[in-house]
Amino acid sequence: MSVLRSILTSVALVAMGTACSQRDAAVDRPNFSGLYRPAGLEVQPCGRNEWMRRSFETDTFCGGDASAFPYKPEGLERWKAYNVMDDPVLGCVEDFPRNAMRGRPMRVTLGDETTEIAYWFNNAWFMRTVHMNGAPAPADTPVSVTGYSTGRWVGDTLVVETTHTRGGPMFNDHKQNSTAAKFTERFWLAPDGQNLLMDIALDDPENYTKPFLLNRQEWIAAGPDYQVSQDACEPSSIWERRMRAKAGQ
Repeated sequence: MSVLRSILTSVALVAMGTACSQRDAAVDRPNFSGLYRPAGLEVQPCGRNEWMRRSFETDTFCGGDASAFPYKPEGLERWKAYNVMDDPVLGCVEDFPRNAMRGRPMRVTLGDETTEIAYWFNNAWFMRTVHMNGAPAPADTPVSVTGYSTGRWVGDTLVVETTHTRGGPMFNDHKQNSTAAKFTERFWLAPDGQNLLMDIALDDPENYTKPFLLNRQEWIAAGPDYQVSQDACEPSSIWERRMRAKAGQ
């Protein structure tokens, strides 16, 4: 009996130690659930103005350095051939990751099983569900506006990987991603312990030769008096006519 008692005692101590370690790990993770407003301070491959350029005769990619957007030749041709009238934004639709980089208020709700990240647009919250088991998307996962996101903690940083997006333009100049793209976001608290820092990297083997940083920005913790805008988005009349034509109406 003494041997059995020793074994049971050892098992109990291991279980208690594991539980304490899990609790300690959970305590060490920052709780940055809350509402944030964009700070307007961003780091992008070519700087803010480059995103707006769409003159293929004069666009030299960051002053002649093409490395910031490591396009494959076929990816560059897809960008040049993109019909601007197909841009979903004209129909008041913002796919991920575009909505994460357009200066929208953001709400984060951390959870053990799922975490929610939402962006305020057109008087509604665009909701993303992050599955915190870290497992890849099921094989039958369809592409969607939100894509499929999994999350995990690396120290005090929340790492979110998103696949199965619809592809299409990411910026106003229509630089694109494909349905094969994988986005990796990192969220961590700023040194002040209140604001949130975020960056997004893209790995898209159909369009680019290597992964690269898309965006890095700071989010300001919104105070209790902060009000989200109540501006409704109106679809472009050109977009609506084009959609009716496609539907044969």
